[in-house]
Amino acid sequence: MSESGSSSPSRVILPIQYLRGVAALMVVWHHAAGQVNGMSSIVPWVFGTSGVDLFFVISGFIMVVTTSGSGIGPAEFWRRRIVRVVPLYWLLTLSMVAVALVAPGLFKTLRVAPSTLLQSLLFIPHFSHSFPGFVWPLLVPGWTLNFEMFFYAVFGLALFLPERKRLLPLVALFVFLTALGFVFGPFASAAAQTYTHPMLLEFAAGASIAAWWLSGRWRLPSGASWAFIGVGAVLLVLRDQEPFGTSTQIVGAVLVVIGALDQRFASSRSVVLQALGDSSYSLYLTHIFTLGALRVLWPKLVPGSPGLAATLTFMALSLVVCAAVGWLVFRWVETPLLRRLNRRRRPAPVGTLAAP
Repeated sequence: MSESGSSSPSRVILPIQYLRGVAALMVVWHHAAGQVNGMSSIVPWVFGTSGVDLFFVISGFIMVVTTSGSGIGPAEFWRRRIVRVVPLYWLLTLSMVAVALVAPGLFKTLRVAPSTLLQSLLFIPHFSHSFPGFVWPLLVPGWTLNFEMFFYAVFGLALFLPERKRLLPLVALFVFLTALGFVFGPFASAAAQTYTHPMLLEFAAGASIAAWWLSGRWRLPSGASWAFIGVGAVLLVLRDQEPFGTSTQIVGAVLVVIGALDQRFASSRSVVLQALGDSSYSLYLTHIFTLGALRVLWPKLVPGSPGLAATLTFMALSLVVCAAVGWLVFRWVETPLLRRLNRRRRPAPVGTLAAP
C-alpha cells in the first residue's frame, strides 16, 4: 500500500478503527469515576471526555475517505447515515423512557416531557429538564449525535459539489460558525451554542487530514508518527488547561489521528481492538446503562468508602463489563438492525461507516 493510502485505504483505516474503541473506553472511564461517591477524587477522570474529541476528528476523516471516488449523492449519503445512527439510538432512548414510566424510581433524575422526547429523537439541541443548564438529550450520551447529525447534514450538502471543491467550503463554514461563537457567544439558544461550538473544528480537521492522506502527498519523517501520538495523548489528558483551553484537546485529537495513519501501524492486528472499534457505537450508547447497574451492585459487594484498590478494581471492571455489553449489543442488536434495514441494498462495512 502506498503512503497516500490510495491503493488500499482499508488497511490504514484499521488503526483508526482501533482508536474508535480507545475513544469509547475513555468516555466509559470518565463516567465510571462518578458512579460511586469518593472515587472521582482518587483517580484522574476528566481526560476521558477527550474521547469525544477523538470521535469527531475520526468522523470527519472517515466521511471523506469513504465517499471519495464513490459517486455517492447527498440523498444516499443521508440515508446511510440515518440508517447507521438512528435505529439503535431510538431503540435505547425509547426503552429508557418506557422503563422510566413503568418504574420511575430506577431513573431518579430523568424528567420526560413530550417536547424533550421529540427533540431528543430528532437530534434537536435543547436544554435538559433532568440536568438544567446542559444541552443534553434524554439519553445523555446522545449529545454528541447532535453534533454528528449537523456535520452529516452539512457534509451531505457538500456532496452536491465536485469532489475536488468540497473541502474548502466545508472547512470555511465550520471556521465561520466557530468564529461567530467566539465573537458573539455564548448564546442563549441551545442550538446556537451547539452549531457555533469549537468542537465543529474537529470535523473540519478530520476532513482535512483525509484529503491530505488521499492526495498522494502524505509524508511523515521516520519516528514522527510516534511523536505525534505521544504529544497528542498528553494534550488529550491535559484537556481544557491554560494557556490553550479547549484548543488543547482539539490539537491533541488531530495529532493522534495523524500519527495513527502511519502504514506501519496498519500491519499490527488486534482482535480485541478490532472488536472494540466495531462495537464502539453500541458501547458508547449503552455504557450509561451498564454503569448504572454496576453502581447499584457495587455497594452490596464492597460496602464502605472506596479506597485506592477498590476504586481501581471498580474502574477496571467498568471498562471490561461495558466493553462486553457493548459488543453483545453490537452483535445481537445493532448488526441485525443494520442488516434488516439494508436488506435490499448492499450495506457498507459496519466498521468503516460507524457513527461515534
